[in-house]
Amino acid sequence: MTQTMFQLLGRMAVVDRGGRAIGVRAAKQQAILAVLVLRPGGVVSVDRLMTELWPEELPATARASLQTYVYRLRRTLAPLAGHGVELATLGNGYTLTVPDRAVDVRTFEQRFTRGSQALAAGGAAEAAELMRAALELWRGPLAPGIEVETVLCERRRLDAMHLTASELRAEAELRLGLHNSVIPELERLVEAHPFRESLWELLLRALAGRGRRAEALAAYRRMRDILSTELGIEPADRLRRRHQAILEGASS
Repeated sequence: MTQTMFQLLGRMAVVDRGGRAIGVRAAKQQAILAVLVLRPGGVVSVDRLMTELWPEELPATARASLQTYVYRLRRTLAPLAGHGVELATLGNGYTLTVPDRAVDVRTFEQRFTRGSQALAAGGAAEAAELMRAALELWRGPLAPGIEVETVLCERRRLDAMHLTASELRAEAELRLGLHNSVIPELERLVEAHPFRESLWELLLRALAGRGRRAEALAAYRRMRDILSTELGIEPADRLRRRHQAILEGASS
């Protein structure tokens, strides 16, 4: 298996092909590296990087400090040059060349996309496998502790993708008849995301599919109370139809 050299899901880490850590310790160097990894092959201008690092007010030494950070970062990454990693100056900016397979974020996104496509095409088993593989890469939100604009935006996007991946894996496993293994995870997810009606619908399907009709009805009542109390709305039509079907004895 190819070593993931740039790990941004969870606390950021850089390792060589042998798994040995490559230390990027300075906070601003970490921020520069995160921005460049998230913009692979693209030129990030000096002005953009300075704004990322000093969003409130640029110090007089900002440009010189940035050049020093990049110089040190280039030296730190030098051992990875033989693996297709290169930090280069291009015009009035910097670009990082790094293979997609060496970045956990890229691998996560690729597995998510392939899994989504497989599920849409009716390949539940393949979709479940790909979504599990994607979720195994998730060590936590993107680069916690690095609070620059690019990272914040990507963190929100990837958090949403992670939740959708969990939902699609549950959908695939339900299609495979794996109701019992899905229910505990769905119960955890609705506790963490009580306003996400699609998760509640999956939980209702899973419980009803195992003949746990009373629990499914209780879950619906709990969801309806949460939506009514917290948001002042009623469940969506599809959920009301699902509830009616369960009342009438439907199991899926």
